[in-house]
Parts: sequence; C-alpha cells; structure tokens
Amino acid sequence: MSLYRSFLWWLLLAAVGALAWNLLQPDFGEVLIRWHGTTVSTTVAFFLFACILLLFALWLLWTVLRFPYNAWQNYAHKQTRSRLNNGLTAFYEGRYARAQSLLTKAADDASVRDLALLGARQAALAQEDWVTAAQLLEKLNRSNPTLAASNNARALLKQGKPQQALDVMLTRPATEWSPIARGIAIEAAISLKQFDLARNWMDARGHGMSGKQQEALQHQFEAGYLVGADSADTLWQRWQELHAGNGVSAAMTDAFAKRAMALGMKNSAAKALIETLESRYQNAPLQALAAVAQNDSALFERLRALLAGHPDDADLLHALGAWSFATGNTPDAIGYWQRAIAQGGNAESWNQLGQAFASQGQFEQAYIAQNNARRVLNGEAPLPMTGISLQQKIAAEAVSEQRNEHGIPWLPQ
Repeated sequence: MSLYRSFLWWLLLAAVGALAWNLLQPDFGEVLIRWHGTTVSTTVAFFLFACILLLFALWLLWTVLRFPYNAWQNYAHKQTRSRLNNGLTAFYEGRYARAQSLLTKAADDASVRDLALLGARQAALAQEDWVTAAQLLEKLNRSNPTLAASNNARALLKQGKPQQALDVMLTRPATEWSPIARGIAIEAAISLKQFDLARNWMDARGHGMSGKQQEALQHQFEAGYLVGADSADTLWQRWQELHAGNGVSAAMTDAFAKRAMALGMKNSAAKALIETLESRYQNAPLQALAAVAQNDSALFERLRALLAGHPDDADLLHALGAWSFATGNTPDAIGYWQRAIAQGGNAESWNQLGQAFASQGQFEQAYIAQNNARRVLNGEAPLPMTGISLQQKIAAEAVSEQRNEHGIPWLPQ
C-alpha cells in the first residue's frame, strides 16, 4: 500500500510539472524585483524555482535547529515508556514501592499521565499509604475527573460504602461514564436498593457495556430486587415482573427461594418454581427447588413427572433426592442422589448422600460420601463407594429410553 501511495504522489508531481511547463513554455514572462534602489529582472519560471529552493532551505534550517530538541523529546518519551513498563511490571510482581516510584515519574509525561497516576495510586493503596494515595487521586482528578471518580468509587464499593461510591459517581455526568464506571454505579445503586435508578442506567442507550458485563449486572439486579422485598406480596409481584421475561437465572431463583423461606411462603415458592419448569424446562430453578424441599406429595409428583422427559439431568435428580428425603423416604432419596452422581452431579449431591447414609446408620458409606464431596470440590476424582451392589450401580447409571410421538427412540446426543 505504501508503494502504491508513493506511485500516486510521483504521478501527481509529474502532472503538476507538465501543467506548469504547458503554461510557461509559450511565454516565460518577466518578474521585476526592486529593493533599496537595486532592480533584478528574471523569468517567472526561475522565480518560482528560486521560491521553492528558498522554502526548502528554510525547512532544512528549521529541521537542523530542532534536531537537539527532537532528540531530547525522543529520549524523554523512551524513558517514560521504560518507566511505565517497569513500573507496571513491578506492580504485578508485588514490588509496590518501586512501582509507585517509577509510575509517579512516568506521570510527568502527559501522553501516559492517566495510566501512570492510576497505577501509582493502586501501588500506594497496596502499601496502605493513604496520604500518598489521596494526593495521587487529586492529581488524577485534575487530569481525568471521570477516571478518578470511577477509581475512587470502586475502592469505596469494595470497602462496603455503596452510598459514598454512588455519591462520587454522581459528581460526573452519566454521559461521560465508561462501561466499567457505569457498572460500578449500578452495583452501588443495587446495594442501596435504588432499583429504578439501576434499571435506568442498565437500559440507557449507548451504555457501551459488553454482553457478559450486562448479563452479570442483570443477575445481580434480579437477586437484589427479590431479596429486597419486604413482604410476601412485594416478593410475589417482583417475581412475576422478572419472570415475565424470556427466562430465569440461577441467581434469580436462588434469591426468590431464600427470601420466600424467610417470609414464610416456602410452599408458594415451590409451586411457582415447579410451574416455571412445567412451562419451560430449564436448569436454573432446580437448585432452588432442592432448597425448598418439603413434605408435599402433590408437588413431589409434579416434580417427578418431569423425570420422564429428562432422565439424565443431574440437577433434577438431586432435587428429587431432596424432596424424597423431606418426605421421609430416605432409601428413595439415596437412590436419586446416586443417580445424580452417576449423571455428573456435583459435591452437594455427595454431601446430601453422606447425610442420608448417616441417618440410616451406614457410617462407612457416609464417611466415603462426605470425603468425596471434599474431593470433588478440590477437583479430585471421587473414591469408589463400598457396600453398593452391582445391581444398584447399574440402576444408578441407567437412563430410561426416550421416544418421540411416533414411538421411535431418540438417538443419544
């Protein structure tokens, strides 16, 4: 591409030269210059050439005169880049004093001032040098007020001071917020239960937040919105409002279940979660259903009816185990939890299985199950269970055949 541009440039010069020759060749003209009694006569062509030569000489002289200054500027920029690079490296290596010193010096260069001041402030905070951190924040505020506000608000939010964090963010107009700054303001508003404000900021046009950040904030908003309900009616209204969307999240269903149990509406919450599964099967409500398990045979049968269409769902099997245990049917609960583990269940299934074995006086199996729960949490392979017959192992790993409306079995995915 550079060669092509060079070719066009020389082609343009050739065209200009040909045009100039075409204009001057019939008549070169005459130029008279009279200055302090001296008269000089020349042609237009020579005059233009002399002007170009004079301009070139002036440009060359200016370049030579600026050479020391440019060399010094290049050296200063090189030093700044080196300090910035070494300072950030020292910060991530944990050498905070060196990082603060280098980054403070690098901040003298306006081109990297904001980044250098931000890094130096973080290094000062890591050393608990609050005075220096405040001074660096003040310098950053003079250079980039919005960046300083978001950095200060994030620190306040981590310290459990959402009101102060929100007050700091509101010192700058929302139109200047970066996606990270907007996220900080939304988190602070959710912590303060100012849900209308948080919703408006999330739904604002041109917010610039990524899909992943927006999804995380939405889940945090849903959980906070439900946990913040002060009565059963308010909780139910908020659940219906959020549930009117395209789906539910694990954070939303867990918050709904916890708040419902706190408000004494455990049965209503279980019905709502089962209705959600019946209308659109998704894994998010299953963990919450395990938490609200109770001795209700009608709800248990509705939940068990879903197993025909999803026999290999470990979350559903775990929830059925919790409901069986709540109804007092410990053997069936053990069977469901064993099936959940065989289908890829997590540490919670091992933990509940251990408690069920202990309630039956099978302490050896209970110990192995509890140990396996810890091993799974640590990413280790679980140990084989003792006292389990081959028939029980086959039953745990078996999955019932699924057929379509024509009676043809579904092929495994």
